[in-house]
Amino acid sequence: MKRTGMMVRIGLSAKSRLAVIVWREVLDALRDRRTLITAAILPMLLIPVSINLPMFFISPRRNPPDIGVLQLDAGAGGFAALMKGMEELRVTDLDQGQNLTRLVETNEYDVVVVIPSNFTELIRDERKAVIQIIYDGSNPRSSTGVNLIQGLERAYAQRIVEERMKERKIDPELLHPIEVNTLNVKGISQAQATVGMLIPYFIGLLSVLAGASFASDTTAGEKERKTLEAFLTMPVTRLQILLGKYLGVVILSLIGVFFQLVGMSVGMSVYLTLFSELLGETAQPLHIDFTNFSVIALFSLILSMTGNAILMTVCTFAKSFKEAQQYTSALITGFIIPMMLIMYLPPALMSRMLLLPVLGPLIMIRNAVFNIYTPTQTLLCLLSSIVYLSVLLFVAHKTFSSDKILFKV
Repeated sequence: MKRTGMMVRIGLSAKSRLAVIVWREVLDALRDRRTLITAAILPMLLIPVSINLPMFFISPRRNPPDIGVLQLDAGAGGFAALMKGMEELRVTDLDQGQNLTRLVETNEYDVVVVIPSNFTELIRDERKAVIQIIYDGSNPRSSTGVNLIQGLERAYAQRIVEERMKERKIDPELLHPIEVNTLNVKGISQAQATVGMLIPYFIGLLSVLAGASFASDTTAGEKERKTLEAFLTMPVTRLQILLGKYLGVVILSLIGVFFQLVGMSVGMSVYLTLFSELLGETAQPLHIDFTNFSVIALFSLILSMTGNAILMTVCTFAKSFKEAQQYTSALITGFIIPMMLIMYLPPALMSRMLLLPVLGPLIMIRNAVFNIYTPTQTLLCLLSSIVYLSVLLFVAHKTFSSDKILFKV
């Protein structure tokens, strides 16, 4: 075989043999155009869209709710003017005789507001005026429109109360005997906090997903194509073959993670803007300095290496690429659980989980985003992760060295 001859020509250098195996795995994958599309182009295009498309549809500034207003009181122009002056609402006047409920049911309007004919009279007589709001609870834009209109109603009612108190020469401050003064000890906005929660989830998921297909192909795929047997006849040990394949998968996985992180960075920057608009905050970037970025990169590498070691070990048991895909799908589902936990676990509990596999690196990534980790935590998590990885590679070696498992004999 050509590859066997290449192995013989390089002599007995273990490092050279290992490098050839790694290079062979990476090169074979990169020659396939599908690798370029799935690992580089699609992530950079689809991730920003998938992150921000839902936010675009519920952002009132980018996609304002359509509000239909039936004003039965000509003197109630003040409240109607408030709605029309709000850029987060797209307001249209309605005529009497229209089926208002039907207009909302058919999604011609997200919300219909009815201002009664006695609106001004009731307010003038210092009685309660009722505004009717018709909306569709299954429509996110409809719910957003209701929230915005209710906010306007509270502001309009507050203005009426203050005018009444001034007429009676009463200080409006009497309505606010208590004031809440908040102090954010981390100095992080709600939008930034949400992005900080999402980053560990996406990095963890991408670190595992990026290598799943490569891990399946280099083990079960080669068994199915009958190329693994020829590989084993070369003058290399099974440990060298395993490490070469494993490092090749890790490199390919990291290439995929890199492009996915590029897409995620673009997506998150847009997400911050959209989420800030939804909350009425000023969009602020999430700054991550070089040290924190290095910590994130280190534990992303560990996550990728750990996930790929598990995937390759399990895929070794598969007889075919299709069977391996079933195994990897089940494993990825299992990986999603700790990744989602990171988004909701209380910080006090996270500090006790730093020594756990997968969870520990995810917690360190989350803490690095917010710059709340210590060197001791970093060292302990790193050492425990190396121990877990060493155990996984030992198990993978034992599995790969067994003909009974490798070839089902």
